[in-house]
Formats: sequence, C-alpha cells, structure tokens
Amino acid sequence: MAKNKQEQFRGQLMLQISAGRFFRASIPINEHLHRHAVYSNGWLLESAAVELPVGTIIGSTGIHDISTIMIEAVDRLEARRPDGTSEFMVATGGYELVDDIAYVMTFVLNRTFSRNHDQVRRLASHTGGGGRRDGAASLFPGLFDPRQVIQPSTLNEVERFMVELIALGREDFARVMRVIRNTVDATRRAIDDPTGAYTDLVAALESLGDEHSSTPASWDRYEGRKRKIIDAALKGQEESLVEKIRVAVLEADRVGLKRRFVSSTLARVSSAYYRGEAAGEVRPPRSADLERLLGVAYDIRSKRSHVLEDIGDEAWVFTDGAETVFEPNFSRILTLAGLWRLVRHVVRQFVADARKAAPEPWDYRNSLPGIIRAQLAPQYWVWQADGFDSKTAEIWFNGVVEALIAHIASDAAEGFDLSQVIDKIERIAPSLSGGDGKTAMVAIYALWHEWIDPKERSSYAAAFLRSHQECLEAPSPTAFTLGLLSNRRRPDWSADEWAELAMTRRSTRIKGKEAPLPAAVDALLQLETADQLEAVGRHAEAVSFASNAVEEFPGHEDLLAWEKRLTAGDHDPAFSVHKFLFGKEPREMPAKEEPSAEGEEASTPPEPQQE
Repeated sequence: MAKNKQEQFRGQLMLQISAGRFFRASIPINEHLHRHAVYSNGWLLESAAVELPVGTIIGSTGIHDISTIMIEAVDRLEARRPDGTSEFMVATGGYELVDDIAYVMTFVLNRTFSRNHDQVRRLASHTGGGGRRDGAASLFPGLFDPRQVIQPSTLNEVERFMVELIALGREDFARVMRVIRNTVDATRRAIDDPTGAYTDLVAALESLGDEHSSTPASWDRYEGRKRKIIDAALKGQEESLVEKIRVAVLEADRVGLKRRFVSSTLARVSSAYYRGEAAGEVRPPRSADLERLLGVAYDIRSKRSHVLEDIGDEAWVFTDGAETVFEPNFSRILTLAGLWRLVRHVVRQFVADARKAAPEPWDYRNSLPGIIRAQLAPQYWVWQADGFDSKTAEIWFNGVVEALIAHIASDAAEGFDLSQVIDKIERIAPSLSGGDGKTAMVAIYALWHEWIDPKERSSYAAAFLRSHQECLEAPSPTAFTLGLLSNRRRPDWSADEWAELAMTRRSTRIKGKEAPLPAAVDALLQLETADQLEAVGRHAEAVSFASNAVEEFPGHEDLLAWEKRLTAGDHDPAFSVHKFLFGKEPREMPAKEEPSAEGEEASTPPEPQQE
C-alpha cells in the first residue's frame, strides 16, 4: 500500500492494531497496560470487570450525576521491524486507544464516556423545571441525561459491535471510526454550534455513501421544479424518446452527490429503525417521509457549507428530544436527535453488512498516532547520491540553492559536501539526450564548482561544462537561478525571451506543475523581467511583472518600494539582490584571482548582484 494511503489511517487503527490484526507470525510482541479513568453520565449497575475484545471496563464509583469508570487496555506492538531490527517504539501513549474505546461505548450505548471531566460535567446537566430537559440533554435524550443506569446486558451490545467492527477490512474500519469520532464530537459541541453539529452529522452519513447502494428515484418522485422544466421541453415528443431522456436524467441524478447520499442512507435503514428502536422516541420519522427529510438535511448541510446559513431556532430550541420538528423554511426536518439516532442505526447496519477480512500481516507503523512528518532542511540530504537521477535532479537543484542561500545568510563555517552527487552527475549526465533534468544536473555541477575552493574542483570540470554549455544558454528558471548565485555570465536573452520565460514560469506556478525553486528566486525572476522590459520602454508589461514579483514574495518592504517607484515611472534598477536573498548587504572583499572551472580567469563568485 502506498505510504500516503497509510498516512490516511494515522491514529485511526488503534483498536485493530491492539487486537493483533496485522502482526506477523512468530514475531515477539511488546505489551503495555494503559489504565485511565473516564467520566460518564452512566453508572455501571455491577462493579465486576467487563472484558471487551480490546480493553476492560471497571466501575469505580456509585451512582452520581457523573460517575467514574476505569478503562484498561493493552497496547500491543511488534517487537521487531520488517527489516529484522529491534523496534524502537515499544508502546504508544495509550490515550488514543482508550479514547477509541470510550468513543465506541458512547456511540453504542448512547451514554457519554470521556477522559475530559469538565466537558462531561458541563454537558450532563440536571433536568429543568417540570421535568423538561435543559442544555445538551434536550438535544440528545439519554446521551447527556445524568444518572443513567447501564445494565450488564447493554454492555454485551458494545462487545458484539466491537467484535464486528474490528473484523472489518482496515479501510472500512477507518471509515467507521471517523464517523464515530466525528459524530460523537459533534454532539458535544452542539449546544454551542447546533448548525455546525447538524452539518457534521449529515457529513458523517454522506461519508458512508457509495454508488453501489444508491438507486435512481422514479420520475414522479424526481425534484418537482426540475421535472416541470424537462417535461415542458419534451412535450410533443415520441414516448420512447421521452422515456429514454427521463431514464438518462434519473441515472445522472443517481450518481449526483445529493441523490447518492439519500439513496445510500435509505438502503441501510432496516425495519428495526421504525419498530423497536423507535419505541419511546418523540415524533420519530415515518418511512414515507424519510427520503424527503434526508434531502432537506442535505440542503441544510449545503447552505451551511457554502453560504454559512444557520438553521432556524425551531430546529433545536425547545425540541425536548423530538426527532422531527416544524421548521418554517422546510416544513418539517430531522432534528439533531433524529440525525443522531439515524447515524447510529446506519453505522450499525454498515458494520453488519460490510465484508469481514481475515487478519493478515501488514506494516502498520505509519498508521500509529503521535507521528509527525517534517521536511528536512536541504543541507541534511542534498549531499546524498542515493535517489538522485534525472527525474529528481530538479528537486536536488532546488535543495542545493536553498542550502547555499541559507549557508551564505548564516555565515556558517561548516558547509555541505556534494562530491558524491557531482561524481554521479559526471557518470550519468553525458548519456542523457537533454531535458529539464539534465539542465538541473549541469546547473548543480556548475554552481558547486563556482563556490568550492579551486583546489577541490574536479579535474574533469572544465571539459564537462564546455561539453554541456548549451544546457545553460537557453532561457530557463534553472539557468536564471545559476546566474543569480554564481560568477557566470548570463546569456544575452532578449526582452521577449525574458517575458516568455517569466510568463511560462508564472503559468506553471499557478497550475502547480512547476519545478521547485525558493520563493525569493521566483520573485527575482519576475523582477528581472520587469527591469528588462522597462529598459526597452515596455512600461505597462513591466508593471505587470513587477506585480508578479511582489505577489511571489508578499509583504517584502524592499519589493514594495521598488514596485511603487517603477509604477510611478521612477524606476530604480539598482535593487539589492544580495540583501533580498541573504538578508544583509554584501561585504567588501578584495578580489582573489583564481582559474575558473571552465579555464577562464575569474574570481571566487562575488556577492550576487542584479544584472
């Protein structure tokens, strides 16, 4: 499986990992017991420990508004890595594992379980006057009502659900765990942001949708306004043609996002939703209304997502747990309580119906929580020849440029050694026919030999650069960058060539298809183009490229001042490239003549200046 796919699972597979779903045979296992207190509005009627497929539940206190429950879970990880070396990570912090158990318990039992005591205390409020619920409890009956008794038989439901959940394939498992976490979190913030919670509950249902579960609507149930327009256009046509067009319209609608959401959700609503599960609920949805109610819920989600429109107060104020309610804009809608019960039902049906997968060895390490990926500074990797070739040469060139700029800006005594990369360039560049990769290789080679001590230059350098000189003469971002950071004379490009180069670079940047370069270099390319065009009297074009330069490096005071003068017709071509690149003015240094890599008399590269 691709690494980026594994990263989508990060922190989401802890229950499956702890259950040993991905371990190799005969590999020793590191085990670490985590024990955490969680707080709940539910009270375990029996204090005996209850074993779950992953974890153990132990009641710790008597009945209170908020009770304490202990969750124990064994963190299990392989002791050896796939390459046979000892595993350095012997356990996770345990928080994600315990939290996932608490999320599943909350979802299945409709009772709140969380390590956050203050949050549970705020949400599990007392009932109001006259027996009416207050606060979060009024939005989600049972979920936040205090002093809820949990019978031993109901814990068996958690065990059965967790067994089926863990048996899913990892993609379906991660999908369900995302829904569980997101919907539980949505209920906990609903009192502060009811429309946001409503949107998240609908989005959770939508995430479980697929085309295989969706079915087209019949023509008489197709959206009325659209149906009238199409019927009017088809009036007088042959019935066979009319039927073909209707079928095509309905099929196109079926694969649409809204129809897929409605149809997939309906496909996972069983008869139990209207029978035993609806017992005791206030105004539960009727089967004939559910399709329309789901369409309305999707519209509410869309209005919140696209135009930040909130649902009316009628949808959540004084509902006292009713699952449907009158709302002026839509007549009748699903409430938060109605959506919450529907999500729980659909998820249980999804888990029951989904294909179960047998345990199989799989490297789960990139899916563990607590792993943060960061990009290394280029000086820590550009010297490595492994992975360097014509396909990665542009990435390496950008790394060399960034490392060199950072080295000069910091006045660091210690640099970086590209000798391994240079040797590889000498071996493989001559066999390449051309292209951006070869240009980047030759540019790295030239830049390196401009900056190192002349005594350390390759004996082959002058001949190599002469034989590949044409790579650096054609207008390109790479050749421009080399000219910025070296003592080499830049080719005499015309104003039109400068304009074409800068426009092409800007266009590829907008499309996101450009070879990487530091932002400062991109800004200087646009700036130099503006200078060249201003010098030949093409002021309007120069102003446009000056604007590009500023927008490639937003907010830089020197760039802003330079742009202002150019726009006003008071152009100053003496922009300090050195200060812009390195954050400081160049130092005056006596010239020291040394033979260049190409056999010419030249000094060690001077402080970069604009041409």
